Amino acid sequence: MVNSAVANVGRWSALAFGLFYGYTHNISLQKQAEQKKAEAEYHRKELLIEQARLAYAKKQAGVIKTDAAEVTFDIESPDFDLEKYLEQFEKESN
Repeated sequence: MVNSAVANVGRWSALAFGLFYGYTHNISLQKQAEQKKAEAEYHRKELLIEQARLAYAKKQAGVIKTDAAEVTFDIESPDFDLEKYLEQFEKESN
């Protein structure tokens, strides 16, 4: 049979190895979770920036800024002014 001292050393060694492995594995899992969280936050910010860029482009699509006022080309808009639009058109054609 195995000597009891050898068995005790084996058991304590296995316990120490298990604790060491568990500790290092937990650290690596925490790092992975932090990295995924950071990537998710980065992608969320990218999405917000893209949405803001599209909203700004949409807002600016129907408006041309002139010296004194803005001319809106969107006929459906309540801010549409035919006189200002025609004046802008005459300036551009000259």
